[in-house]
Amino acid sequence: MKFKLSLLGLIIPFLFGLVQLTSGQDPDELISTRLFSDASEIKPGDSIWLGVEIDVEEGWHVYWRTAGDTGFPTEVEWMVDDGVQIAPALYPAPYFYEYQGSASYAYKGKILLLSRLTLPADGSSLPSNITIQGELSALVCNESNCLPYKKEINLELPVGEKTELVPSRVQEISESLNSLPVHPSEGVRISGIVKGDAIGIEVQSPDLEKLAEEGFDFFAEGDFFDHAFRPKFKKHADGLLIVTLKRSDSSDGVSESVGGVLAHPDFERAWSMNLQVEQAIYGKASETLKPSSLSVTQDPESPAASESGLPFLWTLLGMVLVAFAVWVYGKTNQPVNSSSQKTRGRVLTLVFLGAGVWLGYPKDKHDSGLTWETWSPERQESLLAEGTGVYVDYTAKWCQSCQFNKRIYESEEVIAQFEKLGIVPLRADWTKEGPTILESLESYGRKGVPLNVYYPPAEQGEEPQPILFSEVLTENSVLTVLKTGKPYRASESGGFPSILGFAFLGGLILNLMPCVFPVLGLKIMSFVKQAGEEKSKISRHGFIFTTGVVLSFWSLVGVLFALRETLGEDLGWGFQLQEPAFVFILAVFLLIFAMSLSGVFEIGLSMIGVGSKLSQKSGYAGSFFSGVLATVVATPCMAPFLGVAVGAALTMDMLPAFAIFTSVAIGLSFPYLLLSVFPGWISKLPKPGAWMDTFKQAMAFPLYATVVWLLWTFASLL
Repeated sequence: MKFKLSLLGLIIPFLFGLVQLTSGQDPDELISTRLFSDASEIKPGDSIWLGVEIDVEEGWHVYWRTAGDTGFPTEVEWMVDDGVQIAPALYPAPYFYEYQGSASYAYKGKILLLSRLTLPADGSSLPSNITIQGELSALVCNESNCLPYKKEINLELPVGEKTELVPSRVQEISESLNSLPVHPSEGVRISGIVKGDAIGIEVQSPDLEKLAEEGFDFFAEGDFFDHAFRPKFKKHADGLLIVTLKRSDSSDGVSESVGGVLAHPDFERAWSMNLQVEQAIYGKASETLKPSSLSVTQDPESPAASESGLPFLWTLLGMVLVAFAVWVYGKTNQPVNSSSQKTRGRVLTLVFLGAGVWLGYPKDKHDSGLTWETWSPERQESLLAEGTGVYVDYTAKWCQSCQFNKRIYESEEVIAQFEKLGIVPLRADWTKEGPTILESLESYGRKGVPLNVYYPPAEQGEEPQPILFSEVLTENSVLTVLKTGKPYRASESGGFPSILGFAFLGGLILNLMPCVFPVLGLKIMSFVKQAGEEKSKISRHGFIFTTGVVLSFWSLVGVLFALRETLGEDLGWGFQLQEPAFVFILAVFLLIFAMSLSGVFEIGLSMIGVGSKLSQKSGYAGSFFSGVLATVVATPCMAPFLGVAVGAALTMDMLPAFAIFTSVAIGLSFPYLLLSVFPGWISKLPKPGAWMDTFKQAMAFPLYATVVWLLWTFASLL
């Protein structure tokens, strides 16, 4: 019934308009339009503003980009030459128009819609004059009549060697930009909750404390809302405002974003709000709003989505260190131990206990690091229009390269440079692979994270060009780009042989990572046990272990290339960590493995080639599967050291890509291959004894830490 009434509310004004048209009413007498730009000439690669001026006759109105309960949106459809891009229009805040119980969002008088036009940097394919064509569609209404309006708008713009701005038009557009809705400033806390048909949005800011409750308006965007329901406002202490809206009966599921414009007569500029549902759940709603199927919080004062829950992860990892401290104390404080052993044990216990408490103790979120705002296309566009420097960190919880890069943002020098230049850091969390962020990534030619983009501060009329960083950040590269405003040029790398060398070095370093260290530590113990065996047999074990690693890497890169060919997309290493099922299975597998190392139970170490069922006959199967297991558990730890090399490999042809992955595999297995080729070195290792059981138990704790991180990643994907 509700749908039928809304449909009638839309059809009836058209019928009235049809009657007026047949009686000779001309909508061109009620509305006039003008298309202009702030430049008289544009250079390839530059951007300029386009303005669509709409002047409505007194007593009549047109509608906002979301019309409301009745009406039709005011829109511009652009037709331009190939390569020319025009961004979506920016709209000023509307006003509420109510008539016979229906509520709409309308404009009266003169308004200006702004769009950003960008030419491709390569202007060879552009004509000497570009033609900008558009079709403006609107519904012009008064209290009794509505007339559909369509108008073709055109503009010819010369393409030259320099962008020439027209001061009077720049001033006109600048005044309009300064009146557009703006993203709330730092310190404003915004959260939203949906429960059944009710939608609640909380806004908390000191700026709201002295404003009258009855002066607020909220213009909801999209079909997710029931626009016939006029928003209700309730003010509480400490500048807390609660906006209550209603969900549309015809909405299917949950919208990708929930937002709108909050206005008040005493606001200098209305506030634009956009809560991205595909991002993560941040923060905590107040007691006024109860949890429900949708809970989204955007808090510019706190770290963005990729850091949501990060203190909890540190707490869990701190508990692992505390548990390790207790284990060290229990192992060293035995009656059979000498006093010096007990003393060393107590010192180590205090060290690990202190580290665990330091890591897990709750810290003030403002203690260090940059203050991040949540990224949105509107927020980025607004800041760039103001000439503000913008730094965007595209990240995800499952992306370990992203987590590794975050160390840069703790640097005092980096923080000082951000503050000096007035750069606003925005964080785009792609943990749940939302379409909005994917579209933005694709605009830079990327299909995954990490990606870090910097737009330097720009003067009025200048178009800032994005600077893209490499996948792995260094403090020097970030500071160089911030200080110079130019891309960071690393020294010549030596080409493909250099990539192979870095791949080998990265594989070698993987042996020290917590994912791999326990497995390969036990492999060393197997060499200790083999110290008295034939040299040829030891060598065969080493080569078979290496074969297991290499074949496993080949299998994985083969799967990646098959997926790339099938999906027609670029894939990054670690893509499997985007799949909750894989992350959970790997976490359970490593937990069982760790508990076995701790002595909770025995699983027959068939996977690591030590006393296994697979190695009962010759032990070679155990060595092979040790290599397979080492490869599987190494994948979560590869990104910090191999992100660039592996990323480059996945963009190459198959043969060089296999060469790079082979180099990683040989680096990972190199220490054990070396011991097998020179078995005499095995005699330098400690002799078998009780220490081996202690070493095995100690190796469980890095695995427990890895399990904690995997479960934290798993929770973020749900």
